[in-house]
Amino acid sequence: MPKLPMPFDMSDQTASPSPGHAYVDGPTADLWGRYREIQLVGNKTNSLIEELLCRYDALNEQFRKEIEDHDREREYNRIAQRSLKDMETTILNMRGNMDRDAFVLVLIDGDGLIFNDQLLSEGGNGGQRAAGALEEGVYNYVRTQFKGMPPNVKVTARVYANAKGLTDTCARAGIAPKVDVQDFIVGFTGAKFLMDFVDVGSGKDRADEKIVEHLKLNLYSPTCRHIMLGCSHDNRYARILGEISNYDYLVDKITLLEGVPFGREFASLPFKIQKFEGLFRPQKINTFGGMDGLPSPFPPPGFGVLTNKVTPVKVSSPSPSVAPATTAGASAGWANVAAKAAALPVAGPKQNARDPNNIPRNRKGQRIDPPTKNYDKEETNRVKRIKMCNVHFLRHECPFGNNCTHVHDYKPTKSELDTLKLVARMAPCIHGTGCDDPKCIYGHRCPFPPFSNKKTGKNCIFLDDCKFPIEMHNMDMNIVQYTTIR
Repeated sequence: MPKLPMPFDMSDQTASPSPGHAYVDGPTADLWGRYREIQLVGNKTNSLIEELLCRYDALNEQFRKEIEDHDREREYNRIAQRSLKDMETTILNMRGNMDRDAFVLVLIDGDGLIFNDQLLSEGGNGGQRAAGALEEGVYNYVRTQFKGMPPNVKVTARVYANAKGLTDTCARAGIAPKVDVQDFIVGFTGAKFLMDFVDVGSGKDRADEKIVEHLKLNLYSPTCRHIMLGCSHDNRYARILGEISNYDYLVDKITLLEGVPFGREFASLPFKIQKFEGLFRPQKINTFGGMDGLPSPFPPPGFGVLTNKVTPVKVSSPSPSVAPATTAGASAGWANVAAKAAALPVAGPKQNARDPNNIPRNRKGQRIDPPTKNYDKEETNRVKRIKMCNVHFLRHECPFGNNCTHVHDYKPTKSELDTLKLVARMAPCIHGTGCDDPKCIYGHRCPFPPFSNKKTGKNCIFLDDCKFPIEMHNMDMNIVQYTTIR
């Protein structure tokens, strides 16, 4: 049977999408694209939300810590405020106690700063008047000179002296009988509860030592508001005050009482000076040969204090020539006697030059220092830099003890000790060539090498700039006598 032809020959025509395919393919792709866009935006949104949540968690944790820190600081602040109030209360109580017990200390070396002659001659009544005048003068001085001084500040005074020496000296000088001076001492002590006249007995430096110890004891005391020191007659206090003057806050706490005019050693010290007119003698008691107790702060050259003995020693010197007499008789006889007497050496007891109590002196009575090590500038400067305490190593009695600003625990060699002796001798002694302290470590003659081209005046290497006075240069070094200190 023959094949029938189809109405349409599909093989001969190009395939084209049907309207149904075109409707499905086109919009679906667009939707998928739009969906993917929305999905991408959703992912970004989710990422943003997740990031915000993480940041929130971090901020929330940080905030929690800040809250904890704040609570802790607030508690600390409350504790600190309570502590501050407690401390303020304690300070107010302490200040009240210090103001209630505040006092001004007066220390007087009565061996040299001596009360007025009229007061001494009045006996017990004079002692009472002296105590009252001293208290009133000190009180008025500190109230006007120092701001913040409590109105109820007390005045306490200690006068240290050799009572027997003072009474004997006043009697021999015609100032007052012994009994009146003794009554003066009793009257002074009995006049005020906080004032005492203390008898230290005979002996060198007893008053000095007590005053120095009381000075050290009260210098840093908060209840001791001020110290008035009566020592104008004695230059030995200048060294101690020189140490204190290195600290400004201590300088303001001390005032020097003037009776006898101050020596030049006090001139460079920065302390205030106060003089109560009519209360103390303005000059030393000039009496020689019988002062059983009072040490003389300025002994004449060649004379020791009180118990000293000046003993001449044998001197090797050529005998003076005497012209032969041309006439007979008595004149010739006296000439021969004089010639024989002139030819004889000065007689005297044998003296042990090694005795530390013997002070050698020349014809003028000037003290002669023992030989020291030759001056070596480099070695001297090296030893100075160690800052050893001269008084501790050479006198073995530093008054400042552990409070001393110089070295005590160094172990010097013999050579360094010899250099230290030279260093100490390089400071002029405040008592000059008349010094009678057997343990004195300072210089009584210039120790520096001489300047070759100069024979007179200050002839050392420092010439006119030398701190040693002219009388301590070109000294006669021949020993003719000893001052014995007992």
